[in-house]
Amino acid sequence: MLNFTFQHTNTSKKNKSNSCKSIFVFWALLTFLTVASQNQKNELDSIAKQLGIKDKVTHVLLESKAENDKKARQEKYINYQKVQKQNKIFNLIEFEIQNAKFLLNKGFDYKDITEEIYQLKDWEEFAVKGIAKKNFRALTDRNLSSTSILLDELLKRSNNRLKKISIENQQLSRTQEKIDSLVAEKNLYYVPTDSVAREIYRIQSEKMNTNINLISERLKNAVDSIETLEIMGDQLKYKIESDIIENDRLRRLELDQVLIKKVPVFDYPDIKKIMIGDSLSFSIKTNYLVLYFYLINNRNSIIIMLILIIGTAVYFKLQKRKFLDFGYKKDMIIDLNILNSPIAAALLVILNLYQFVLPMPPLIFSIIIWTISTISLTIMMWHSIRTFVWRIWIAIFLLNLIAFFDIIILIHFAGESFLILAINSLGIAIGVYSFINRAQFQRKIYLWYIIAGAILQIFSFYYLVNGHYNLGKFLMTKAVYIIIVVFSLYYTIIVIKEINLVSKILETIDEDKPKKPINGIPHQFSNGLYLILFVSCFLLMTRNTFTFQNIIDPFRNSISEPRSIGNITFTFENIVTFILVILLSSFISKVVSFLASDNQIIKSKNKNKSFGSWLFLSRITIVTLGVLVAFASAGIPLDKITLIISALGVGIGFGMQSLVNNLISGLIIAFEKPVNLDDIIEVGTQSGKMKSIGIRSSVVTTYDGADVVIPNGDLLNQNLTNWTLGSSHRRSEIRFGVAYGTDLELTKKLLFEILEKNKNVLMKPMPVIWFTKFGDSSIDLVMKYWIKHFDYDFDVKSELIMAIDKTLKQNNIVIPFSQHDIHLIKDDLEFKSNIKPKKET
Repeated sequence: MLNFTFQHTNTSKKNKSNSCKSIFVFWALLTFLTVASQNQKNELDSIAKQLGIKDKVTHVLLESKAENDKKARQEKYINYQKVQKQNKIFNLIEFEIQNAKFLLNKGFDYKDITEEIYQLKDWEEFAVKGIAKKNFRALTDRNLSSTSILLDELLKRSNNRLKKISIENQQLSRTQEKIDSLVAEKNLYYVPTDSVAREIYRIQSEKMNTNINLISERLKNAVDSIETLEIMGDQLKYKIESDIIENDRLRRLELDQVLIKKVPVFDYPDIKKIMIGDSLSFSIKTNYLVLYFYLINNRNSIIIMLILIIGTAVYFKLQKRKFLDFGYKKDMIIDLNILNSPIAAALLVILNLYQFVLPMPPLIFSIIIWTISTISLTIMMWHSIRTFVWRIWIAIFLLNLIAFFDIIILIHFAGESFLILAINSLGIAIGVYSFINRAQFQRKIYLWYIIAGAILQIFSFYYLVNGHYNLGKFLMTKAVYIIIVVFSLYYTIIVIKEINLVSKILETIDEDKPKKPINGIPHQFSNGLYLILFVSCFLLMTRNTFTFQNIIDPFRNSISEPRSIGNITFTFENIVTFILVILLSSFISKVVSFLASDNQIIKSKNKNKSFGSWLFLSRITIVTLGVLVAFASAGIPLDKITLIISALGVGIGFGMQSLVNNLISGLIIAFEKPVNLDDIIEVGTQSGKMKSIGIRSSVVTTYDGADVVIPNGDLLNQNLTNWTLGSSHRRSEIRFGVAYGTDLELTKKLLFEILEKNKNVLMKPMPVIWFTKFGDSSIDLVMKYWIKHFDYDFDVKSELIMAIDKTLKQNNIVIPFSQHDIHLIKDDLEFKSNIKPKKET
């Protein structure tokens, strides 16, 4: 135990001693490690400090290098941008130089323009000759009116020429300004740092300078020349405008002094101042220029008028030919002017009606129109009447020719005054002679206006003798032409009524009835027509006067003034033009439709079947062209038309399918031609002859005489049977029977002979006769044959049945009737009786 304790104590001491050693060692080690780590930290701090200094130096160096690179790249980029802009400017300058060369090479005909300006200047000096310079002692109203027309035309031409000159000047000046603005760009003068780019810049600069110097010189010369022309044109324009003001002042002055101012109308002036030849040459040239300018400015209207004359003449000629083909003789249609004298009637109607549409024609043009109308009316009256009125009309016609010569004279001389007095005397004599023989005038309107003309001639004579030259000549002119115009307009109304009469006659004509002479139009008109005649005559007589033009010009300007509703711009003139063109196209279409109707086409068995289809296509073309021309005349642009068509497309999609179906079907019928006019057709439950093919529907005349309107869509959608599409031939048949025991060979021979004798039965292809079966009471047969035309079917069948019945009776061949045995049974009794009933029909 003690031993154990001692050992334990020794062990404890030993362990304690070991623990102290361990703690010391640990402490020593910890101290060493602390000192070592501190030294290491100091060393690391020293190393880090050295590295930080180097890093800062490196950073500064990198920043400096980056900055230098940045500046270098920026300079390079800026240099690149400047070079690019510079090249772009060079290209733009080159483009403008080429554009300037194109404009200069395209040329502006300075010589022709200069000559034109000088020509306008000569015309201006000629127009005001005897007015502004007072070369002639009497200012005539006709001369002032003609001068006004010429000056207005010259002003219009000067404005048009100045407008073209201004446009050319603006183009060249704008090109020069663009070149100058591009040359002034600062980027153009940047010198690139790169040697290659610098050399390119040098070459481009030298080329540019050379081209600019050359083109600028040419542009400057061109602009200077154009500006010189513009100055000349402006001077001429201002001169013409001042002449117009002076001419209007003189016209107004002459109008104010028409009953006050007197001139020595019968005195001969000094021959050195004026000669008759000078007056005539001046008048002829002035009238020529007025007429020339009017025809050139209104050539489209004149062309339309000529087309209408030709078309109307052809229409009247066709009407005359139809009457002759229907069996009328020439002496039966003598009372109808459109059939008796179709060309003269066409000239009269179109010239008299169309002059209300022409834009303010000068007096010389109106006189020519009235003279042609007078000649046409003379031809018509020569064919229709040979009475007292004819002799009076010949005197009026001669008076018209003399007055026409006097109206041409614009400069007064003494000889013209005596000519006016001679016209006055002749006009008064015609009036007195007509009044004395007034009982021979069947149409009193002629007498009224002849007397009115004679009264005006008396006033003309009075004022001329008292020195009022302008008033005397004005009254003489109106006295002559009031009769001419009234006669022409009156006969125009008659011709229009004749057109309506002829249409009605052709609709009800019967080829089988004997033809009687056609009575003309009764010349008893309503008060409304007489009022229209008076107003029309008044307008035509006064529209060339200065007073009328002063009244009508504001109205014309107001209807021509552009007006706006939202984004839409229009004028009343365009609206009126649009309506007139649509009405004209509709009228022409109706005329073609009239020609296409059943009774209007010349009845010929060999006529061209496609005539009706071509007329139908012509109607569609006329309406389509009329609509397009109406839009173009009204100034409606195509994009607006597209909008309208789009809107119509929407409407068609929702509610107009049936209408469009019929319209498209009409076009298909026109092109495919499954049916033509005069074809015999069956469609649905209707059968008859095709009368007309319309745009939306067609008309079929049934055998009962009724006209059935069938939509074109139904013609194509239903089963359509056309008996005459290929030809007018038709095969028909007759069925009957002969009694048992009949010689069949003889019967067949007799039937062939009957067929051969009928002129409407064709032998090619040959008729056939077949015995078909043994019937209850007869041997049945069928006889098939071809006839020349479908229309003859029932007539031929009736003739053959009559011939068959007669021939068979002559040869004792019986056509039996049906026989039946009838057994009657009542209760238990059976009554048998052979009853032969009557022949069944």
